Amino acid sequence: MKKARYPENLPMKLEIVKSRRTIKEIAEKIGVSREVLTNTVNGHYKGIEIIKKLKTELNIID
Repeated sequence: MKKARYPENLPMKLEIVKSRRTIKEIAEKIGVSREVLTNTVNGHYKGIEIIKKLKTELNIID
C-alpha cells in the first residue's frame, strides 16, 4: 500500500462516510472525477481547490 503524501486530507474520507453519500455523488456535485476525488481524500494528491469545494459541500468549517 502506498504511503499518503498528504495525510492532512485523510480525515475528509471519514467526513464523506459520515455524510452517507458516495465518492461518486460528491465528485459529480463538486465537478471533479471520482478518481481525482478518491486520490485526493486518500492523500495521494494535494488538491487544495478540491478540498475547499469538498469542505463547502460537506459544510465543514475550519
